[in-house]
Amino acid sequence: MVRNFIIFCLVWLSLPALALTKLDASVDKNPVLAGEYFYLTLSADDTLNSEQPDTSALLKHFVVGPTSRSNQTQIINGSVSRQTTWRIELMARNPGEYDIPAFRIKNVSSAPFTMKVVANTSAQMDADNAFIRTELTPSTLYVQQAGIYTVKLYLGVDLIDGALSAPELENANISQMGKNSESQEVVNGRRYQVIQRDYLIQPQKSGTFELKAPMLNGKARKNYRAVSISAKATDQLVEVKPTPPQFAGAWLPSELVDLSEQWQGLEDEVQVGTPITRTLTLTALNVTKEQLPDLPNIDVPDVRSYPDQSDRTHLVRNGRLISQTKTSIAYVPQRPGTFTLPAIEVNWFNTVTGRAEIASVPEQTITVVGNANTPTPPPSASSSTNTPNIETPPQAEQLGTTDDSGTVPWWLIVPGYVLWIVTMLLWWLSNKQKKPQAHAPIQRAQPINNVSDIARAAKAQDAKALYHAIDGFAKAHHGSIERWLALWPEAAQQEFAKLRQSLYSANSAAVDFAQIAQAATNTRAADAQSKSKLDSLY
Repeated sequence: MVRNFIIFCLVWLSLPALALTKLDASVDKNPVLAGEYFYLTLSADDTLNSEQPDTSALLKHFVVGPTSRSNQTQIINGSVSRQTTWRIELMARNPGEYDIPAFRIKNVSSAPFTMKVVANTSAQMDADNAFIRTELTPSTLYVQQAGIYTVKLYLGVDLIDGALSAPELENANISQMGKNSESQEVVNGRRYQVIQRDYLIQPQKSGTFELKAPMLNGKARKNYRAVSISAKATDQLVEVKPTPPQFAGAWLPSELVDLSEQWQGLEDEVQVGTPITRTLTLTALNVTKEQLPDLPNIDVPDVRSYPDQSDRTHLVRNGRLISQTKTSIAYVPQRPGTFTLPAIEVNWFNTVTGRAEIASVPEQTITVVGNANTPTPPPSASSSTNTPNIETPPQAEQLGTTDDSGTVPWWLIVPGYVLWIVTMLLWWLSNKQKKPQAHAPIQRAQPINNVSDIARAAKAQDAKALYHAIDGFAKAHHGSIERWLALWPEAAQQEFAKLRQSLYSANSAAVDFAQIAQAATNTRAADAQSKSKLDSLY
């Protein structure tokens, strides 16, 4: 057996090296029906593992499916033959005559030929087997306003496999919301399986653009055989309106914005040191959760505030995107008195009425009283209750005298007076230490925020660090980030909106960090100059 193996190896090594000399192209059927899949086969007389035919020329007239490859080697009477075969799945949508071009591999070309595609008499039936309906809500958008594009695929046959393309819109961010949902509907007396997808569309530029609808390409089972199936929805024009020039503040376009509050621990009278929790809920339609502004936290003298991190969520309901953020702030009063917790306001633009509006919650006044459990300070020395008499007792006049009628000896009286004086001295010292001390003014730590931190984070293109630097600087010098952003140019505000979006979404547009840093630097310089002018008036 070993001998035969050695002989076989010697014969194999002695064979001349084969090279590619011939490349043939053929189809499994000609003519074919429009919408019917067929196979284009390329055969080469050599083993080719790293070569792949270029099928880009077929995309002009055909739908190109997957390509498979197989290798085969035969030895017959010492003659070796090798073959590499590629099978390409194709489909023509419209009837006519189409040229199959020549394919070229290793300087060897195949012969071109012509394919004939005839009309499919069952095309109308295929159109009833699968169709797509779409809806954009709302139909007209403002810049950065979020719209929901609903795509419904109706299938009247069993789908074996298929691919549904995504919609396309120029100068817009498009992302799929959640997973596909499946249901059933009856259309014109026929039951269909419905596959629904929701896409979030946010235009970034004003104008009129064409929204290209999705397209389905796949295979379905019909009469126990696989047939091609395709469907395409109708494209539509979308009008994107610009930001109104008269609008001031952070851009928040929506159909409805609501700001509500809930209180916990708020009573008619609140004791010192008792926390009061204020939960603010901001809800908006057709904006992403990243677009919702941070709610301001305004300091109140002698009332400490502890804001929690905001909780942001969004969902799709009845074709509308609903976004919400919740922020809790705990207030702890430090002394008795009457305090006013400030009102909270959010500027937004009503896309239905075309006017700027304000969502707000009113201010709240609280009355703070002293804690009843605080121990009462001891009485003063002037009080007569339980206070020893400091007048000289009558026995003091009899010091140094002795009387056999029962008077107390002087050597017993003197230690008692000394003990009484020491007791009074200790009581006076303790009473002095227990007097309430005046509260020193609370020194609040001022945040150290510098515009150089913003420039450094922008240069490193660190989105998270840049956002925290801008947020810290804005709260330190402007009260809130929204007030500072209102002073920025519109282009910089849009870039900052992209920055916010990049912190919460994987599919986000590129951020111009340099433009954000430039706006922060210029606005900060203008603010400092304005402040110096105001200081000179006093």
